[in-house]
Amino acid sequence: MFFYEYTLERIAEACEESGYDGIEFWIETPHYWIDRDLKRLKPLKKWTKSVHCAVLDLNPCSVNEMIQEITLKTNLHGINVAKIVNRPFTVHAGKRSAVREPVEEDYIANRRYFRILSEFGKLKGVELLLENSEPKINYLYKSFDEVTECAEKFDFGITFDIHHALKNGDAERYTESLHLIKNIHVSGFDSKGRHVGARFNDDVRRILEMFREAGYDRLITVELDDLGYGIMSFEDKIEELKREREFLEEMFRA
Repeated sequence: MFFYEYTLERIAEACEESGYDGIEFWIETPHYWIDRDLKRLKPLKKWTKSVHCAVLDLNPCSVNEMIQEITLKTNLHGINVAKIVNRPFTVHAGKRSAVREPVEEDYIANRRYFRILSEFGKLKGVELLLENSEPKINYLYKSFDEVTECAEKFDFGITFDIHHALKNGDAERYTESLHLIKNIHVSGFDSKGRHVGARFNDDVRRILEMFREAGYDRLITVELDDLGYGIMSFEDKIEELKREREFLEEMFRA
């Protein structure tokens, strides 16, 4: 979401100028999603380190079966994108349509969705990573125990979102399943829960220190939402990315 309004060429430019070795490509990035022309991926192919599923207006547990169907079809497409760039694919669990605690029917629908994605991922040779959900009342797979149990059931790795886990109160526990974690989403969060810089958040620093001491050496993804910053130029966004990169390099070289 940090470069939501930019072309893929400009996103690749920002990646290079800010000193990163790559990006997590979100398939709903508008410049790609407008027509899903696979040729558009060319500028990012060498930069993509992971691929993120589609989430906007989608829900594998929707009470509307047509939304369930399009969610599945959309993210089967996402796995194909991950196959093209030869990178892992981060998936999200669903949520109960009503803003209430999930019920068994929601879990049945989500298990079906994950089972199909898992089988298709294996067919395509794409590793799938389950992201721990935000701790909202109607969201599925938001606790450490649920996430790790689900990952093991469907042969997923984990994309560990520090922001989500801190809000859920169980971020420290994820070092217990270090072998499953293949990607870490790093950010702080503002008063509205938006992903902003991590370098000012002592809790994020503490969790990163735990992972450093545990020997984590896989993907780390800076996840920022420009709505948490206000109006920013392209150059300002690059500077913010640089500062976050320098913070992370300092953390893992300490």
